[in-house]
Amino acid sequence: MNEEQREQNLGRLIRAASAPAARPDPAVRKQTLQQLQAELRTAHRAATTKERAPELEADQFQRQQEHKIIRKETVMSTLVRNWRWGLGAIAGATAVILIVLSPSPKAYGKAISVMSNGVRAVARLTSVHLRGKLRTNPRENFSTIMPEQDFVSIELWKQFSPDLKWRVELPGRVAVMDGKSTVLFISPDYAAKAGPSRSAFDTQMYHEMADISGALEHEIAAIKTHGWPVTLTQEQGADGKPKSVVAIDARSGLPDSDYLKNAFFSTADTRRVYVFDEQTELLEAVRIYLHTADGDRLVFETEQIDYNEAIEPGVFHLDLPANVKWQQDMQVLPDNEKYAAMSPEEAARAFLEAVGREDWAEAEKFDSPITESFKQDRGGLQVLSIGKAFTSAISVINGAEFVPYEIKLKSGQINKHNLALKKDRKTGRWFVDGGI
Repeated sequence: MNEEQREQNLGRLIRAASAPAARPDPAVRKQTLQQLQAELRTAHRAATTKERAPELEADQFQRQQEHKIIRKETVMSTLVRNWRWGLGAIAGATAVILIVLSPSPKAYGKAISVMSNGVRAVARLTSVHLRGKLRTNPRENFSTIMPEQDFVSIELWKQFSPDLKWRVELPGRVAVMDGKSTVLFISPDYAAKAGPSRSAFDTQMYHEMADISGALEHEIAAIKTHGWPVTLTQEQGADGKPKSVVAIDARSGLPDSDYLKNAFFSTADTRRVYVFDEQTELLEAVRIYLHTADGDRLVFETEQIDYNEAIEPGVFHLDLPANVKWQQDMQVLPDNEKYAAMSPEEAARAFLEAVGREDWAEAEKFDSPITESFKQDRGGLQVLSIGKAFTSAISVINGAEFVPYEIKLKSGQINKHNLALKKDRKTGRWFVDGGI
């Protein structure tokens, strides 16, 4: 069998494994998948034993494959470049291919070229409603992991057509994109606004769960790039139907000593478990376990995923309280150079001492807006100590500096934390990006 015939055969097998009309019962599908696995392993052996092509030819082939992936980039693209998340949309075929690819990245280029037909077999979704639970605190960033905290609910509604709209909600924190703009509201009185966006305000991971179509090639690219182990098991669900369970051991690449290690999904070492219904090939459940020194700990789990159901228009409307304050862009000050010349430690002290004096005009030079709830919670604080600034490995990307501090609130409560500061490009001044 020559290479062209082998590719055609593999393409037919992938379509047979993923097309509902081609598998009248699970036994036929299982037989088809076993044949597909055998064919892929044969192709894998041929690729690894074949005499190496000249360097230029290999580079050209790799660029061709990368171009195919780039052309098909979806909403996941930005995050995928740093931390691949993808969800296999073709359950059985996905799992078999991932098992073959994991030991040998050399097989990736050949497999991705014959998988494009299988990817096109995935039907386009019109809507997704996802409900789950996450270990974090209310009002925190949507992707913040706090493994010692109790679970809180998190919910996503996403409409793909006739036009894109979405809503992601945690207790006390909600982001809504109504097709014209994207609004973030943090209870009780803070809001921020951006243009229409596919995944604004730290909501990327939930959109990646919802945007199943096109995710297959991203997951394979992640395994090729990072060498993550992948396993496939089959089990019977509570509904009595067979399920394909894909587990991926994902690593962030950050050292254990890094400040942000395991703080967010994008910086965490996790085991991601995806459960697919073998009949419909739809994703039915996601479970994410955080790797810790004491073993794996469940930090996220879906409780409900509904596909192609009508979503009430009111879901994409957000009523805000009258006293809400909107995030403002930083403006150049008359004495801007004074603040631009500050070190992170000096900026942290200036901000916290202004809060302590309840000098809100001064405080807003570092953090705008200062809401009424913030004034009540933090006004009149006493600065006990300011430490030396440090960075995280991802500070190279986002430019964050972290300044340790200790403060005493008016209530007498002592708080120790790290103030996150970033440089504003327009003014060159430090602004508060979290930790207070």
